[in-house]
Amino acid sequence: MEEYMGHNLSEEPRMAGQLVAETGGELRIAGLPYVQTCGVGPTQGYRLRGFTMVTPSISFDRLEELVKARHRDGVTVVWAQNEYQKDGTRNIFLNDREGNSVQYKYSEDGIVMSSHSACLPTDKPLDDPGQFVLPSVEEAFSGVHVTVSDNTDPDLHPVPTLTPGAHNTPQSGAQSGAQSGE
Repeated sequence: MEEYMGHNLSEEPRMAGQLVAETGGELRIAGLPYVQTCGVGPTQGYRLRGFTMVTPSISFDRLEELVKARHRDGVTVVWAQNEYQKDGTRNIFLNDREGNSVQYKYSEDGIVMSSHSACLPTDKPLDDPGQFVLPSVEEAFSGVHVTVSDNTDPDLHPVPTLTPGAHNTPQSGAQSGAQSGE
């Protein structure tokens, strides 16, 4: 499953790098990847949340063209909103048959990209975040100039490696470790 997690995390940073190259701008990381528990009872597992990335804006039509060209694999559904939302954004959503999802939130100021995997079953304990290996910014964005927002600094705002889902009770040890250092 680690190979699957690695592929899911590495594909969208490549797309962000392509958008940055096209605009000549800069990529900003607004959130680091993390693992979240999901499911209920015997179907419990984990969901991987990828980097939250912000790229300079291009036209919505060009963004849609790039996304569709990159995902012509027959297993991914691409859906683009026709109308602007009240907040001035339009979205492009990618969903595959496995339940993985990517969102491109477009505005004139930039494009926010976020992704998450389907709920993946595991036979390993869900309260052990050390079993999940997530890429660093340097690994995921090799060769791309990246600015990391302050909200990803674990000393300022601890980033949970494993966060409980709605149907799980948090382990006290994991919670106290994430909130120490204040």
